Amino acid sequence: MTDVIARVLAALNAHDLEAMVACYAEEATIEDGYDRVAARGREELRARYGPMFARYPALSVDAGSRTEVGDFVVQEETVTGREGHERHVAVYLLAGGLIARERIIA
Repeated sequence: MTDVIARVLAALNAHDLEAMVACYAEEATIEDGYDRVAARGREELRARYGPMFARYPALSVDAGSRTEVGDFVVQEETVTGREGHERHVAVYLLAGGLIARERIIA
């Protein structure tokens, strides 16, 4: 079940936009911890991450500890290669082998 999480991080670290987007359901959302939607659907994912990959060529995300509960995966992640060093928790909701929702708590 968590294979898609490994694939999305590998694609993100390779800056492979299409491989990354393919890990998300058609209407997937990325939200923050306060329910603010940063991207909804694959087109908005492309619009968000394409420019980010161009702006931050050293962007990388490393997985830390992980907990799986039913359809949810909660994972600590460390982001490097952009303004400063950032640690956050990502909560992924999986459906049909894809990411249906990602909540990033920073």
